[in-house]
Amino acid sequence: MDKTLDGHLIEKSEEDNFEFYRSFQFQEDAQPFIDLLKENDVPYKFDGSETIITEAIVGSSNYPKFVIKILRSDFAFANSIIEKEVLTNSADFHEHYLNDFTDHELLAILRKPDQSSIEDITITKELLKRRGIPIDPSALVEMKQERLSELQKGKSENMGWMLLSFLLLIAASIFFNMFFIIGTIGLTWHYWKDKSADIDGNKFYTYNEKTRKNGITFGILSIALTIFIGVAFAYFLVNIDLY
Repeated sequence: MDKTLDGHLIEKSEEDNFEFYRSFQFQEDAQPFIDLLKENDVPYKFDGSETIITEAIVGSSNYPKFVIKILRSDFAFANSIIEKEVLTNSADFHEHYLNDFTDHELLAILRKPDQSSIEDITITKELLKRRGIPIDPSALVEMKQERLSELQKGKSENMGWMLLSFLLLIAASIFFNMFFIIGTIGLTWHYWKDKSADIDGNKFYTYNEKTRKNGITFGILSIALTIFIGVAFAYFLVNIDLY
């Protein structure tokens, strides 16, 4: 059965294909992006459910509360309309903080587009153009591909920090509340299956193979150890009462 989503008819098979596009700490910050997507007939989902589990696990309120999801096939188009909006309605480029960057620093932004917003990338290209350093579109594609190849290798996490995190969760589960075992499961899944996306929505594993293997190994051992100690402790308390 088809479903209407914000005025768009979405097939059920397509409904599950919406991918994370943008996150916001406050709902009002998302409204200009929502309006832009609506004006250009881009189907989207907007909710705050993505961070509920994460916040429960890590105990932090600093995570973005609201997310916009769009179809992966619409990423490039959404990027293009945001870029057009920036070029049309942006304030004086000379007043932008990026204008204080050197040419080398601006080029570094283009080499790592995943670390900046579409707005900043657009302004970076415009500033370089005004400085007499226009960037050929083919060069941008090449830089993006090089960066994607680098990202797809995954990043490495310090084994010591990983082990410490799991040990703290074990201790918290045993001495405070067994609810913290959910945190262990969440952390295990994070290291093992977490995925990131580049600026065009291409997904890849966040961590390299070694880190992912360590994550699942530490996770299984931590869960098993937590359950074993918890059962042993309960057994000990029951038998103390009998004497």
